Amino acid sequence: MSASREDGQGAAPGSHRLDLVTAAARLERLPVGAWHWRLTAIVGIGAFYEYFEVFLGGILAAVLTPVWNLGTFEQGWLIGAVFLGMFVGALSLGRMADRLGRKKMFLVNLGIYLVFSLVAAFSPNVWFLVACRFLAGIGAGAEAALIPTYLGEFIPRHRRGRYIGYAFTVAFIAYPVVALAGAPLARSHFLFDGWRWLLVIAASGVVLLLWMRRSMPESPRWLVSIGRSDEAEAELRRIETEVERLHGAPLPEPDHASVPVPTAEKTAEKTGEKLTEQPPGVTQLFRGQNLRRMIAVGSLWTLGVLGYYGFSSLATVLLLDKGYDIQKSLIYTAIIAVGYPLGALTAAWFAERTERRTLVVVSALLTGATGLAFGCATADWVIMLAGFLMGLISNVHSSGVNMYAAEVFPTKLRSTAIGLCYGTGRLFALMMPFLGLSILKTFGGSTVLLLSAVLFTATAVLVFVFGPRTTGRVLEEVAESPAEDAVRPVTPLQPGV
Repeated sequence: MSASREDGQGAAPGSHRLDLVTAAARLERLPVGAWHWRLTAIVGIGAFYEYFEVFLGGILAAVLTPVWNLGTFEQGWLIGAVFLGMFVGALSLGRMADRLGRKKMFLVNLGIYLVFSLVAAFSPNVWFLVACRFLAGIGAGAEAALIPTYLGEFIPRHRRGRYIGYAFTVAFIAYPVVALAGAPLARSHFLFDGWRWLLVIAASGVVLLLWMRRSMPESPRWLVSIGRSDEAEAELRRIETEVERLHGAPLPEPDHASVPVPTAEKTAEKTGEKLTEQPPGVTQLFRGQNLRRMIAVGSLWTLGVLGYYGFSSLATVLLLDKGYDIQKSLIYTAIIAVGYPLGALTAAWFAERTERRTLVVVSALLTGATGLAFGCATADWVIMLAGFLMGLISNVHSSGVNMYAAEVFPTKLRSTAIGLCYGTGRLFALMMPFLGLSILKTFGGSTVLLLSAVLFTATAVLVFVFGPRTTGRVLEEVAESPAEDAVRPVTPLQPGV
């Protein structure tokens, strides 16, 4: 074991190469408290704006159809343009986070989103608005792909799932906010058309968020993984000093034995080579155990995304299909939307109490079942109850997906892998409004939700077969283990935060 692993606080920068095991052990031993809460809140607020942009599409399609006489094709692009942008952003900028760093790309992503969301508020026609939503989606997609990567690298294993769940609880508040604001704004006119205020709101808070993010730390795990150990040491010391100050007591010693030595570091120690400054090629994601992980996470963000957005983005339109007028549909959508943040909060509560893979699989199956109930219901109270439950359970699933994706890939390729899976999922989501609206028009809303149920079932099977277990394990342990690892008992969540 290297000298660095014997020193809980780490030696002075430059005295030795900080290794991956030591960096992980030092982050894992930090008491979870105010520092982690603050980081989670800042990241969660960014996720809020990403989901705000996604959920806004269905509201805009419903509100602007009578204003601009939109047909199915225009409605589809109004909803789908943001998904195409997310595909481009997650694939291109997601890869950049593994090359340039997590913190830098957080600022770039938000900057792109801010500019084009604000410009969209002044759209003179539907195609200008579609173009702006596409460009804003580039920043939003890269942001969403980076969130689980970043939080997963900072939060200790026994709280990792829970705190990612908290971040997405903040994110999913966007849906009821959009729905509740959409109903009164649909019939208002203050200075300019009310729907434009939704786009201004989407951009306004990002300015404050950019200021808040200026002091976010870079990920020491990422810095070490590309050989920038001195910078990682400096970041770790700053983090440890701040956590110790807030905790009011000396930090515990790191437990190096709980972190397996990653294969790349074993090879470097044997050959005497330095770790590369660049991440390995994308082809590494399609070999061995990484391929199994790509199948599991890829299915969650492709087939699962089609099922998820088949309801969430079309909820208002599905209610219109059931015979409700626009105002009542928006109000009902807002009530259903309350289930979204509650679902994420429920996922956070379950995160460390059950195996993450099980949480994802079971919630996928239950989402499909409640969707079928919503599609077949005719009584108002049944429609509302089924819609609320589907909103809640689908976001237990969605939060579980983000927790799970944050845990299964190696550090050097984590953002690239998540960006590739997430981005491909957004390309599938682009198909959803065209496919969903066409099926809705031809066969009715029940058929749309039947297909969603089939997609959720297929997703659950693929994750169960190919996905590894992750709960209660350090990131390095999951990345080094085969996907078919034996059943491990889940470590119970200790009392506390």
